[in-house]
Amino acid sequence: MLKRTISLTVLLIAASALYAKNPQTRAVVIDTICNAPAHAMQHSAERYFYHFQACPDSLFMWVYVGINEYGQKDHPKKKKQNKNAIQLVYKDRTYDPQTKAGDVAIDIYVLGMRWWKDQHLGTRQIEDSLAAEAGYTHSSYLTATYSGSILEGAHVMVRMDSLNAHTTRVHYEFSLTFGKVLAAFISDNVWKDAIAWRFKIILANLVEYAETGEVRQKDHVWDDD
Repeated sequence: MLKRTISLTVLLIAASALYAKNPQTRAVVIDTICNAPAHAMQHSAERYFYHFQACPDSLFMWVYVGINEYGQKDHPKKKKQNKNAIQLVYKDRTYDPQTKAGDVAIDIYVLGMRWWKDQHLGTRQIEDSLAAEAGYTHSSYLTATYSGSILEGAHVMVRMDSLNAHTTRVHYEFSLTFGKVLAAFISDNVWKDAIAWRFKIILANLVEYAETGEVRQKDHVWDDD
């Protein structure tokens, strides 16, 4: 049973831009270059998905380095926004390696009080049917559903294409659809100041792992743009 507590902003894989068709949905979309072969970047993404589904505690050892309270100092500008963060407490999880489907049971606390008990986050790795059409030769895609009304769904996508034997073009996308009640509290400023910057760090850590085989503790350059 997992007992580690993480902030909602760490777990909610979410966004920096508002989707015009659905104001409840936001997404981080980043294109970058990884100085490693495509298969190494795909391994990094697949490792992330597996740990997220099967053993979430492991994420704190590499891909979450720099975005949570465990051994990291938050950016001074973020302290006020993060002070009253919603807390998620992992209770139990199941994972089927054959279907690559997982389920995590969580309790949700607000200001130190438990508001929701035994909520479930279901995840499944699925085929990215549009990757080849978009010009990418490798792809990893994870979709999520939530049993309560806080969220409606989410997905994370990492697409990769070899530029040469040692360089990979990477397209990274994290999309989250909030429930209507929670969406009303996620203004553009809250999203930018308290959430979106964390997911830039996740991508940076995925790339670093692909390039070096590890993610080192370090002081990150905070970018609010």
